[in-house]
Amino acid sequence: MRIILLCLLFSLSSCVVMQEDNSWIVTEKSLNGVWQFQLVNGEQGRSDIEPSAISSMIVPGHWKTVGLDYAGTVKYSRQVELAPLSANSRYWLIVGAADYASDITVNNQVLSRQEGYFLPHRTEITSAIFAGDNQVDILVHSPNEPLGEDWSLNKHLIKGVLNHHDTRPGGAWSDHGQDWNSGGIWGDVSIRQTGPVVINQLAIVPQLLEQNARLPKPGRRWPTAADITIELNSLQPIATELTFTLTERETGEVEQWTSRQQLEIGDNTVLATVPIKDRLLWWPWDWGKPNLYDLRVDVVVAGQVSDQHTTSAGFRQIVLDSDEKKFRINSHPYFIRGTNYIASQWLGEVSPKQYQADLGLMKEANINSVRVHAHVAGRVFYDLADEQGILVWQDFPLQWGYADTPQLKNAATKQAKAMTQLLSNHPSIVIWCGHNEPPWDASWMQYKYSSYRPEQNVVLTDEVYQTLRDAKDGRVVRKASYTHEHPWLGWYSGSYRDYADFSPPMIVSEFGAQAMPNWLMVQSLIGSSSPPPWPLSEEALATLAYHNYQSHETLNIAHIQQGESLSQFWNNSQEYQRVVTKFAAEHLRLRKDKGIAAIYQFMFVDSWPAITWSVVDVERQVKPAYTELAIAYQPVLPVVVFNPRDLVPKVTIMAINDTLQAWDNISLVVRNRYGKEQWRFEGLTLAPNQIQILVENKVLAGLSAAMEIVLLDSSGEVLAVNQYRAEDF
Repeated sequence: MRIILLCLLFSLSSCVVMQEDNSWIVTEKSLNGVWQFQLVNGEQGRSDIEPSAISSMIVPGHWKTVGLDYAGTVKYSRQVELAPLSANSRYWLIVGAADYASDITVNNQVLSRQEGYFLPHRTEITSAIFAGDNQVDILVHSPNEPLGEDWSLNKHLIKGVLNHHDTRPGGAWSDHGQDWNSGGIWGDVSIRQTGPVVINQLAIVPQLLEQNARLPKPGRRWPTAADITIELNSLQPIATELTFTLTERETGEVEQWTSRQQLEIGDNTVLATVPIKDRLLWWPWDWGKPNLYDLRVDVVVAGQVSDQHTTSAGFRQIVLDSDEKKFRINSHPYFIRGTNYIASQWLGEVSPKQYQADLGLMKEANINSVRVHAHVAGRVFYDLADEQGILVWQDFPLQWGYADTPQLKNAATKQAKAMTQLLSNHPSIVIWCGHNEPPWDASWMQYKYSSYRPEQNVVLTDEVYQTLRDAKDGRVVRKASYTHEHPWLGWYSGSYRDYADFSPPMIVSEFGAQAMPNWLMVQSLIGSSSPPPWPLSEEALATLAYHNYQSHETLNIAHIQQGESLSQFWNNSQEYQRVVTKFAAEHLRLRKDKGIAAIYQFMFVDSWPAITWSVVDVERQVKPAYTELAIAYQPVLPVVVFNPRDLVPKVTIMAINDTLQAWDNISLVVRNRYGKEQWRFEGLTLAPNQIQILVENKVLAGLSAAMEIVLLDSSGEVLAVNQYRAEDF
């Protein structure tokens, strides 16, 4: 067998391995790199570059990355040189993701169209290609929603936070809220060669078997199995052999088995099982190791591999017990300490290294779950979450209001099904959620939109919810993230101290407050390298508003003091967020076992240079609230309930233990941060996965509101530390 390898040394060609005879090999070659680029029709915005100067574009990427603010249609083009083709091979063009829709044309043959900014666009090109130079053209359509009265209540594009949100350029309620469109081919592009049978989908649904009332434990093996579904497409009726190889990443141990299948022409569904065996389980990072397996399936035809696919797999179980109001991971009650996440408004700009760093910052902040807020992130994010052991709440990208049309509903259900298929094998994903604050659940919209209808999008949300449930993949499925789950005390209403008496829902999926980013960025936003005139001009305030600053909430609800300079205002802004984050997180966590199963701080990072609710800015510099969140989210946390304004203040100290470990003979030390007074309580116990009162209604004469609380184990090692300032009570 002779293989011809052609590698042409210019930027718009590729090297693809193809067969000269009638056999085939399975191979895939990247077409990433420089593509010709042409604007077709659309609207230009605040571009940093003259659009006519752009004739090429790097794939993957966004046109915003080169400074082009544009909404509409563009054409990506390149020639691809192919060696002589094999008569029995099939060839596929794969576009990893194109925002928002794409048309693929090869050698002037229009082959397929796909809608959905996060979905791979895969089309067979076998009949359209030949040996030699082949012309590949991809039209990418990424328009803006047409402006008009209440346009954002009746959106037609399913992009979630990427075209309407209060963290976008221009904010949510401005005609500039769609500036800097997220369009572009932001996923990898490749050509793939297979034999006559191709794998279109491979899904694995794990099972943990019950075992005589015993419970799984981290580090121990447990009886497991799994259901496998394989979607195949065949050129002809044909006999195949499927070879399954399951490899344990921790040890390299390999299991292998085979199955013979007779396929029909066209699409075929094959069901298989993973044999019962004791295996390592996937655990969240704060409980154990996120043990992973690799499942490879080879489709063999006439002794040759026609196609193969490898996917990660993790054996774990997730349940939401609505009666007890608890999540259970591998049969154990599990309290979620989460955050919301939008890595960027332009997802193609987020590198694997950046995703890895963000997940690292989350773990350092003791976060055990991340809500991918009203969008689908880059694929590598989910691979890394699997490896890092961070639970993922995955939203479908429905954000607020959409047009109630059959076309929109059909597109949404189609994309929702595709999302569950695309991400099906990631053990980190434990929740699907259909819609964030749908109009029928958001009565506040009546004050934003004159055409608001309380029944809007009821059918849309229901259809998407049912589609997510139809995946039947063992995940928790939520219809929506509801408005009542977003208390926002101290920002959109009330005072943050109201969290002390708050009657919470089972899941709190948003809480927090805005804070300014690092000082140099604030100066950059208003275009000043030196302290600006104070108070800020209307022009400067308008600029900050464009970058998501909310003046009314800052000044009239949060009552943040502006001070006598921008630097004082900046400091007060960050301090207020710190206090709110600490107070809310602690008091919500105190409801563990009392009705709250999960809390999600909003949000983790800025998705562009902005003033938002993030605890880490777009340059990944942490705000004071990040440090406070890391303390408040410790798996073991001592919490003080104390009112220094009482005539005779009494102290109650509770310990929250989210771990599976128990401690005996622990000590509690309470001391003033700015004095020598301290109090010690010894011989205490800490039960696993519970809240316990360690000190109740005691008068500690001389105790200051600026205090430090330390838990020590029986050997004197520190278990946890919590600190308070006077303003924290």
